[in-house]
Amino acid sequence: MGYILDLRKIEGVGHRPLQMVGCGVFIFDEQDRVLLEQRTDDGTWCVPAGSMELGETPEEAARRECLEETGLCVKDLQFYNMQSGEKCHFTYPNGDEVYALDINFVCRSYEGNLKQQEEEVLRLQFFAKGELPEKLCENDKEVIKAIWEKHS
Repeated sequence: MGYILDLRKIEGVGHRPLQMVGCGVFIFDEQDRVLLEQRTDDGTWCVPAGSMELGETPEEAARRECLEETGLCVKDLQFYNMQSGEKCHFTYPNGDEVYALDINFVCRSYEGNLKQQEEEVLRLQFFAKGELPEKLCENDKEVIKAIWEKHS
């Protein structure tokens, strides 16, 4: 979110809606459980994700965000899909508004130990089918279920 915060410092931008590019990674372990993080700002659960920084590729942004937020180094990222439009409109608890172009990847190969970024992440946990948390980002829920259906 650093880049978006920098844009908000420009005079007159304030909380007005901004267009951004976000990259998320749907990380699955060997038991086909998906890794989710609980956000510190609103308590919702989502996949590790964040905004692209200037000069980054989507893959670089996805890898950086995963390492920062989870402590995991993701290996073989596979492009899954892109989402945009009204379904990717988000208002943060502080009133900042964004319309995102979300670029999503799937990863089943990673290294490292789970270590949450305390500034943005309350908890990290792998979830199995039928055990997803109630307060889960709707877009992420749709993608997770589609991935599980495809691999069943």
